[in-house]
Amino acid sequence: MKTMLELIQRCPEFVSGYREYCREMYAKGVTYFRPTPPETIDEGWFQRTKPWYDQREQGLVPGVARSYHYWAVDKDRFIGEFQCRTDFTEKVLNDIGSIGYAVRPSEWGKGYGTEILRHGLAIAKSLSMEKALLTVNEENKPSIHIIEKRGGILSDTIDAYNEVEGDHLLRRYWITL
Repeated sequence: MKTMLELIQRCPEFVSGYREYCREMYAKGVTYFRPTPPETIDEGWFQRTKPWYDQREQGLVPGVARSYHYWAVDKDRFIGEFQCRTDFTEKVLNDIGSIGYAVRPSEWGKGYGTEILRHGLAIAKSLSMEKALLTVNEENKPSIHIIEKRGGILSDTIDAYNEVEGDHLLRRYWITL
């Protein structure tokens, strides 16, 4: 598939696309990557949340890894999102990983996950990261396939828990950048 996929900074122009993406994710019951609850995304949402995202990029949120958040778009269509955390905190190492990405369900199976991760790894490298940790629920076979296709080396599988997924097995993959 030929795409014009780009990872862009969050921006007001794509808020409605982000809201639709969130609606799809919740409607489909996706638990591996939970975006913002769609009912909270109103006209003032972007401006209300911008300072928090800016503080995360600057590493100013106590107890939270420095984090960069991008939206994946193909021309004027919102496709998904990408997150990169440059600090290897306890939560990064044992839960969320340093890289997170997601594709809206209506675009699954079209190669977008691979493209988001490819672009995202380039961003991680540009942020002076030498390696990235990707964590994935053992039941998320499509994401496991994408991570392995992009060079992920399985480090181990650990017992994990979070509110959304409950108890589960978490695979940890490293990708050298």
